[in-house]
Amino acid sequence: MEKSLERLIGTHVKIVTKEPGDKRTRIVTGKVTDVDLGRGFLMVETCDGEACLSIQAVVAIKPRDKK
Repeated sequence: MEKSLERLIGTHVKIVTKEPGDKRTRIVTGKVTDVDLGRGFLMVETCDGEACLSIQAVVAIKPRDKK
């Protein structure tokens, strides 16, 4: 899984996350800018700015075309 996440750097993705305690999932779309496996974070550049997501909260990642 580690190499799979590092391959996503620079690609546009759709990420589904669910934090512990949340009842609903959250969808984030953007370009993956960095993966920090040691600390467990994924950095994504979205239309609203930079997002820092916990890798443990990620439910699914799907590559997509830039829109």
